[in-house]
Amino acid sequence: MSKPSSQRNIKWVEGLRGITSVLVITTHLARALDFPLFWPADKPDTPPRLMQLPYLRIPYQGRIGVPIFAFLTGFVCAYKPLKLAYQHSNVPASLKSVARSAFRRPPRLMLPAMIATIFSFILSCFGAYTASNHCDSFWVRFDAPEYLPFRKNVRRLFKSLLTTWTNTDNQFDKHQWAMRPLLVGAFQVYIVLAATVGMRFKYRILVHVLMIAYWLMNVGALTETFGASLALGTLLAELAQHRPTQNFITKYQKFFTFVLAPMLLLIGGWVGSYPQEHEDWTEWSQKLHNWLVDPEGDQSRGSFIVPKGSNVHRRASAFFIHCTAISIFVSPLFQKLLSHRWLLWLGHHSFAVYLTHGTILRTVGIWVTYGISGQPWEKAGTNEDGSPMPQEWVKPKSRSHKMLAIMMFTALTYMAAWAWMKWVDTACARATMWLENRVFDDEDNEDRAGLAEKGIPVLNGNGILPRPKETIRVERILPPP
Repeated sequence: MSKPSSQRNIKWVEGLRGITSVLVITTHLARALDFPLFWPADKPDTPPRLMQLPYLRIPYQGRIGVPIFAFLTGFVCAYKPLKLAYQHSNVPASLKSVARSAFRRPPRLMLPAMIATIFSFILSCFGAYTASNHCDSFWVRFDAPEYLPFRKNVRRLFKSLLTTWTNTDNQFDKHQWAMRPLLVGAFQVYIVLAATVGMRFKYRILVHVLMIAYWLMNVGALTETFGASLALGTLLAELAQHRPTQNFITKYQKFFTFVLAPMLLLIGGWVGSYPQEHEDWTEWSQKLHNWLVDPEGDQSRGSFIVPKGSNVHRRASAFFIHCTAISIFVSPLFQKLLSHRWLLWLGHHSFAVYLTHGTILRTVGIWVTYGISGQPWEKAGTNEDGSPMPQEWVKPKSRSHKMLAIMMFTALTYMAAWAWMKWVDTACARATMWLENRVFDDEDNEDRAGLAEKGIPVLNGNGILPRPKETIRVERILPPP
């Protein structure tokens, strides 16, 4: 007999979040220290390295971390309100849960992101990014803030604190570009929940499916990454509460675990292996490109997975994430594996890893690889004919220095994440809780202040109703029966 939906394992969500945080730092290490891993081969006529082959390249080539966070946002934001609506048939409590979650989400994202930005600002004031500005890794140079005089740097700080949430630009930590889409996406989930919580099950499912279809047909930037992933998370959160669906999965769990789930991972992984650049350098990537982007061979149309006009890289990665999410959802074995305590620990620290790893990579990681001073380096001038001279950048000390940098960076990142969760995130959570308690009425019964604000008579401190005159005044503003 299957377990009731209230007892089903959803710890896998935290485990998946933990794996995602590892993938994020893995791809950023590849970008910083070995960018050709994003290609199917180092050069057109050379065989690919092991980590450039299909499937094996996925952790290094990036593009999958943020879509997973989007899917998890949709699932987590929807799960509790739907649980209240399903198991307790309490629509008012579900709506109140949505309201509290919507209020809580901005400060829980904004406060930690602001503190991380200020830390990076302080380091920039002391020239901690000089080595990053002078190294031969163009991605690191793009990612690191240039040195500015203190007054201009302060202005840049306040601008970054604002633009992180307006146009996704943060000069001190460009990795925060995903914060705004994830915040907006969470409110997309809240709106859908509030609009559909009173519907019958089949119509709610129809809404979620239509939302996925809408975002997949939309070829605008990032829509397939965030919109469809968010809607899929909400759909699976809905099905996780639906007893017949869970009983069906339990009844055929061997088929789902050993046939359907691996098949989804194989198909999704093949599509998700689409390289970032130079897809024409190997036969497999060229065939994949033709199948996804140009099936007719004349650029006339795209494919079902990559419609014409959409971003093939993000579409391919989003398709892989959707296949992965469904395979986990239908496989109790995969869910159990993702619930391992080590993965849960990684998941608990994932947001802290996301906020701290970029700063540590651009400082300690680059210091070990290139040297702290970033010297010798001179800004390129011009030739005698006035043409610009090619810029010479600082080279890595050695391959062993790169390996040492990776080990030190990884250790420091998770040490910083542990300290962040212990002190910084705890302080932000307390501040958010204090603010929430000030703004909202008590969970179980509305407090005296809340009732008084609404003009409803309440007992005074002695357990006596207000004077008749006050009661009459209150009753006069109420509508007649």
